[in-house]
Parts: sequence; C-alpha cells; structure tokens
Amino acid sequence: MSCKSFEPILIASLVLGVCACNRSQSAPELQTQTPEQPLNRPASVSGCLRSGLADNTFVLMSRKTDGSAEIVTYQLLAAPGVELRSFVGQEVDVTGTVESDRTVATSGRVEEQPAKGAAGTPVIETTSELEVRKLKVSAVKPSGNGCLE
Repeated sequence: MSCKSFEPILIASLVLGVCACNRSQSAPELQTQTPEQPLNRPASVSGCLRSGLADNTFVLMSRKTDGSAEIVTYQLLAAPGVELRSFVGQEVDVTGTVESDRTVATSGRVEEQPAKGAAGTPVIETTSELEVRKLKVSAVKPSGNGCLE
C-alpha cells in the first residue's frame, strides 16, 4: 500500500489532534481542503518530529518563519538512506525539498450541558485551519532537545 493512500487519514488525524480538547469528541461538521499545490523548492526547517498514525509515517511541527505563533505541519517523506524513526520526540533540523502545500479547514459546533440552574444551552463553535506541506527529507540533524508539549 502506498503512502498516498494514508494521506487523507494523516491529514484528518492532524486536524482532529489540533482541535482536541476536553469536550465531547465528534467529527467536524464541515471539512474542506485546498487542492495540493506543487512547489518543489529547497527548504531547511526546524521543529518537533512526531510519528504519524500509519506505520513509517512522520510529521514535523514547525513555527512559521514570519514571527507569528502559527504552526506549519510538514508530512515528511524520507529519501533513501535517511532515518527518521530514531529522532521521534526530538527537536530536529531537516533539509530537503518541499514538494507541495495544502490547507485543511474544519468547523463545527458542540452543545454543552447548561450549568445547574442556568437557562439556555451553551454552544461552542470551533474552527481550525491546518497548513500541511509535503517535505522530501534529504538530511536530518537532531538539536539535542526533546519536544516541548
């Protein structure tokens, strides 16, 4: 089975992971994604290396370089001879080629139980947007630090 067949699962899992909190779990009411935009540009990125949900899949969570607090998620594809598994849970610097970019957005609403004696039903509306870039990794270097939670 190819890595492409796991891509929708990986993206949906990342979005749900970013949106997770102590609320009752349910699927988002609306999920949209932009078409994959081919880029093929060299890149060096630093961030936290995590295992994906499928076997032998990896993601890198990195802050945007524009100084904002936004996170960019990289789906890592290791070039032959590049070992990623041994660096899971660590901050790493990766070098390679960003092959494509895609944005996945979800929105939904959850009704909560009203507080005792309160009128009305509280509704929590959530929206999230996740930018996912595919990065073909040619080199990886650990920073020596573990990932912060």
